[in-house]
Amino acid sequence: MARSLAIAAYLAGFGSSEKRENPTVQPPRPEGAIIWARCSHPDQLTAVETLNRKLSEDGDPVQVIATLLDWNPVFAERCLPEPLGRTEIRSFIDHWQPVMGVWIRGDLNPILLAEMRNARMAMIFVDASAEGLDDVAGTWVPGAMRSLLSQFEAVFALDQSAADRLVQAGTPQETVLVTGAMEDCAPTLPCDETDRSKIAAAIGTRPVWLAAAASLDECKDVARAHQVASRRAHRLLLIFVPKHQVMASHIADELRKYGFNVARRSSEPEPSEMTQVYVVDTAEDMGLWYRIAPITYLGGTLDGGGCRDPFEAAALGSAVLYGPQVAPFQRHAGRLNAAGASRLIRSASDLGPKVESLLSADKAAQLALAAWDVTSRGAGVTNRIAAFIQLRLEELVQ
Repeated sequence: MARSLAIAAYLAGFGSSEKRENPTVQPPRPEGAIIWARCSHPDQLTAVETLNRKLSEDGDPVQVIATLLDWNPVFAERCLPEPLGRTEIRSFIDHWQPVMGVWIRGDLNPILLAEMRNARMAMIFVDASAEGLDDVAGTWVPGAMRSLLSQFEAVFALDQSAADRLVQAGTPQETVLVTGAMEDCAPTLPCDETDRSKIAAAIGTRPVWLAAAASLDECKDVARAHQVASRRAHRLLLIFVPKHQVMASHIADELRKYGFNVARRSSEPEPSEMTQVYVVDTAEDMGLWYRIAPITYLGGTLDGGGCRDPFEAAALGSAVLYGPQVAPFQRHAGRLNAAGASRLIRSASDLGPKVESLLSADKAAQLALAAWDVTSRGAGVTNRIAAFIQLRLEELVQ
């Protein structure tokens, strides 16, 4: 895959390339095939992590190594700094020996792309748009942009407009697919089906809502919300999963102060007809409780104490309620909110009325269906890209 004359002339106009004063010390290379995902923005990291998870599902030794253009130490456990300058880029490639590169949106860095080309890496362009095509630095040489774009084996465009612009700029039309964005999505949490069946049978037709990973400090707000919602449905059951299991007994005691009949899972494997609040003080995964409860409040989102990923509940058919403090899952919450697939709670006093409004089965189902659409749509694009990569790896890795 020799570098084209147009690219050579184009790069000659850059002079000395940028170089990092203290080049990054690379961690040990794992066994198996390495895929280099070049990210231009931190928001892309979660989508790359989803892609990595999907590529590893079959147990094949595949690892996606992400690099980030504007790296800082807060991302140290998720990605590496993007190598700068030809020497550092070549050292990075020599160390990791990637068989494939995934370029995710962002500017088309001619030096980086040229070194990937020289290393004979298979390349794909994901979330591709025309953004930045007119801003590629350096002296323009006829055919240079066409040469850059032609090194991608597949271009997964955000929309038809982006696809048209990319083709006009020189991307071979036969390589362009309009797919939409490669979105990040939470893994589907497992559960024990026997446990789920027993608990569902014990609850029967009772309405249920869940406080997921809620803290002791939230007991007052959750208890008052349960009182409000119970006025409409007197058989309403609250399942309270503490953020810290060690606090379960204190949470149960606190909730009893509001006059509720409280049971703990460690002493009662299923809630009885008399149970009004069921405190989970055992170690089951949250996947069980998201499947049981059609309504979920994400604990920690009113007081900023940290929360679970809203996609976890949404992907399992539970309508999601959350307060304004959803870090670090702002993008997931924003996508759900934009699609009308969740409900934002402005203050603790809103929680009870919001729960009450969703006790109508059709309203909760409408919200859950919209949420499922959001989570599955992004997964579909990621699955398609993962399938393409897996097919190419079969050819590239002998």
